[in-house]
Order: sequence, then C-alpha cells, then structure tokens
Amino acid sequence: MAEIKVLLDAYGIIYEANKILPSDELKIKFLEALAELEDNKAHKVHQFPKTRLHKVVGVKQSIYRADIDKISG
Repeated sequence: MAEIKVLLDAYGIIYEANKILPSDELKIKFLEALAELEDNKAHKVHQFPKTRLHKVVGVKQSIYRADIDKISG
C-alpha cells in the first residue's frame, strides 16, 4: 500500500499548473505524475512507468526530467 504524504506546494507550481493546463485530463495526469515521483517504492526500484524519469545527459549537474504523458516530452 502506498504511503500517504502531504503534498506541499511552496512555490505554487501545482496551483499554476492547475490554472494553465488546458484540459482536466492533463491536470489529472500531472497529479498522477507527482504521485509517482513522490512514491518511495518507485525510487527504490528505479521504475517510473508514468513519467519515465531519467537523468539529462550532457550536463555536469544532476538534472532529471519527467514527462506528464508520452507526447508532452
């Protein structure tokens, strides 16, 4: 069972995404992507099927990229 966590939006990212995403479907996919990225189990096994989280190559810093859906990235 997934661990229940509080979703904090200190920088207003979720609020802003809710305003600018054009459809309810994308808003739901955005929240599903956040839930997957907050899942400790996904980080332990390094599997992110919804967001396809991966490290950006070609930069010195550790920068990761995740997609809301397969056509958004």
